[in-house]
Amino acid sequence: MLLFVSLAFPCPTIATGTPSSLSFDTAQVAIVRQDQRTTFSVSINPVGDPQSFALVLPVPKVLAEDEITTLDPAIFARLDGYTAPRHVDDAGCPSSSGGLQLDSSDTGSDDGGGVDVEAEYLVGEYQVVILSAEESGSLATWLDSNGYYLPAGADERLAEYIDAGSYFLAAKVAEEAAVATGVPLSPLQVSYDSEIFAIPIRLATLNSPGEQDMVIYALTEIEGGSDAGQVAIANYPQFTVPDRCIWGNASTDDFTAFYEDTFTAAWTAAGGGAWTMEFAGGFYDCNPCTSTTITEDDVAALGFQGDPYAHHLTRVHMRYTPEQATSDLVLYGSGLYEPMVVAYADDWEANYECVDSFCTGEDTPWEGDSGSDDGDPPGTSGGDDDEADGANLSDAGTGCGCGTRGLPGWALALAGTGLAARRRR
Repeated sequence: MLLFVSLAFPCPTIATGTPSSLSFDTAQVAIVRQDQRTTFSVSINPVGDPQSFALVLPVPKVLAEDEITTLDPAIFARLDGYTAPRHVDDAGCPSSSGGLQLDSSDTGSDDGGGVDVEAEYLVGEYQVVILSAEESGSLATWLDSNGYYLPAGADERLAEYIDAGSYFLAAKVAEEAAVATGVPLSPLQVSYDSEIFAIPIRLATLNSPGEQDMVIYALTEIEGGSDAGQVAIANYPQFTVPDRCIWGNASTDDFTAFYEDTFTAAWTAAGGGAWTMEFAGGFYDCNPCTSTTITEDDVAALGFQGDPYAHHLTRVHMRYTPEQATSDLVLYGSGLYEPMVVAYADDWEANYECVDSFCTGEDTPWEGDSGSDDGDPPGTSGGDDDEADGANLSDAGTGCGCGTRGLPGWALALAGTGLAARRRR
C-alpha cells in the first residue's frame, strides 16, 4: 500500500516498498487531531511474507526516536470490534427483554549517491532510518538497494516531496524479528505538528488488488479546536448504508456477507470512490453495543492527550479503485457530536413490534422461520443457539443506554462485521 499527499510538509504518508507478491485490500488508519498536533497510526494487512514488508513515509523533519513508536495490534482489533456495523437479537421492543538487535549492515549505505542517513532507530520489530535526499533518482536507488522495492511510478511523487524539503522515514521488518506468515505486524505510529489534516491515498493504488478499503478511526476533541467533533471527508462524496431494518436470521444467515452486499450496493450506487460513516461517539456511545470495548489506555496509546473522556471517535469507511483515487483525503471536524451506530435487527417476531422496515425492501415480515418456535430470539434462554457470529450474548454490552438514531432500547449486540472477514469476489 502506498499513500502520498502532494503538499509541502504533509502528514507522513505511507509508501510501502514491497515485492509484487505483496498487496493490500484493507488498511486501518487511526488519526488523532488536537490543535495542530497529529498522531498517525497505520495497520496494514499484507498478503504475502510479512518479512518482506517495508514502508516509506515523507516527514517534515528528522523525527526524534520518541516521536516514532509501535502499537499493540490488539488496539486496532478493539477499535474495529467496538465501532463495526453490528446486529442485535433484541431491538428493545416493549414485549422483549522482546527486544531486537539493530541490523545496521544496510541502513548506513549511500548506494544511490546524494542520500544521507540522518538517524536510525530500532522501533518494535522495525528497522527505521530517517533519510534526506537531493533528488528522486538517488533516493529510489538507495531504497531499491536496501530492500524497499518501490513500484514503478513512485519517482515523480518522491521528487515532489524532495522539492518541498521533506525528509523520509524508511522502515522495514528487521531480520531479527522473524515475523511468521499470518502474524500481524505491529501498527506504526508517528507524531508531528502540521496545519494539514489529511490522509494520502494516491500511491496506495500501486499495490492495489483492484478495490481498496480504508477504515479510518479519527479521534478529535469533544469541544474546542478547529477540528472537533465528527470527522468527515471534504473532497469525496458521502453515501449512506441503509440500516435500522430487519436483516435476517442469525442462526442460519451470514451477517458479514449481508453487510458486505449492502455496503457494496450503496457504494456502487454512489458511483464509487466514496465514503460512509459507520460510527460516531465516545466511551459507551455504542447503543447497541458489542462485547468489545475500547479503554482509556487505548485512547492514550493512539495519541490523544488530556482527559480520555473528552475524545470523540469517528469511524469512516472509504472504498476506491485506482482510477477513482484522484486526490488525497482532506479531513475536517464538523463540530457535530450526535452518536451514531450502524445496526440491524435479527428477524424474529418480537422485533416486528418496533422495527417496521426490512432490509430486503419488503413491507411485511419474511416468510418462514423468524427465530425459534416459541418466539424467543436465537441466542437467548428460549432458544437452542447460545452463540452467533462468534459472540456469546451473555458477554454482549448492555450498559450503553444512550439512544442513537432511534430504537433507543437496542442493547444486546452480536459481533460486528469485522475487517478480517471481508469477502472478495
